[in-house]
Amino acid sequence: MNFVSDTKQIFIVGSSRSGTTMMGRILGNSSKIFTFRELHFFGSLWTNKGNQDLIKKDQVDLLSKLLCIQEHGLFHQNHFADFHSISESLIGKEIKNPLKIYRLFLKTITEDNGAKISCEQTPQNLYYLDEILRFFPNAKVINLVRDQRDVLLSQKNKWRRRFLGAKDIPISEALRSYFNYHPLLTAKVWNSSLSCTTKYINHPQVKIVKFENLLSEPEDVVKDICSFLKIDFQDNMLKVPVMGSSTENDSKSDLIIDSKKINKWKKGGLSKAEIYLSQKMSSVMMGKFGYEKKEFIIPPLSIVFYLIFLPLKLGFAFLLNISRTGDIIEVIKKRFFIK
Repeated sequence: MNFVSDTKQIFIVGSSRSGTTMMGRILGNSSKIFTFRELHFFGSLWTNKGNQDLIKKDQVDLLSKLLCIQEHGLFHQNHFADFHSISESLIGKEIKNPLKIYRLFLKTITEDNGAKISCEQTPQNLYYLDEILRFFPNAKVINLVRDQRDVLLSQKNKWRRRFLGAKDIPISEALRSYFNYHPLLTAKVWNSSLSCTTKYINHPQVKIVKFENLLSEPEDVVKDICSFLKIDFQDNMLKVPVMGSSTENDSKSDLIIDSKKINKWKKGGLSKAEIYLSQKMSSVMMGKFGYEKKEFIIPPLSIVFYLIFLPLKLGFAFLLNISRTGDIIEVIKKRFFIK
């Protein structure tokens, strides 16, 4: 089923902690683009099994949840009933399909903010690009790729975000991030995301951008992205706050693209065992995307510690994430069994 939208869409995707939020801020500085919060519509609010027309209550609930996430953030969507009235007025009698409701939401909020192009920056939309490009045939996709060891370092410290400026993150979410981390699990997710990325290397609507290139040559890379999106480059697009790091405090007053984020893993924060295990898991994809591996003469003995605790981490990861997904089996297949 194809849904042709009269409002253009941009989807920023990639492995988590790969610069998708920064790219959203860069594009959001364009006068034509409105960048949304991370919505997690695909995989959480909607799955491939949920593409049937909804009854009126579910229509209103779905749109209300999207409005609530956009207004208050992903971790405060329990107050979606506050948006029932506006949702009922927007939906009317004709919009019953969940994807059409999602499209209505993007169009309405984008136009309300005086923009013409909606920008959705949920990283995990990477696993739903087939669906997205089918439902939004005019959409453009920016796929961020980052050295998996820098991703590993960021994921390891992600639980600290609540104490580095992101005070709206609940303690429960910080704990979820803490227990989710394991070098093999994180590397496996990175590897599957890059496997998914390779499917779209030659796709005319998908542009793959290495985060390291964005940081080292921001003006050239952003101009190239603007050309791909067919929008004008504006100087202010390069002025973004230094926020979102899991290893240092937010600095909203510094409006720069910080090149010091390149190869942060080399400056410490990861053990030899973490580096070794993650490289073993993602060796092929690292080679495909030009990331040079650190050489080890012998495997670090401490890898035994991580291997022993892997089953426990898997159990925690499953329990702590099951409530965040619409269809846990679909999510596992998409993220861990890329064909």
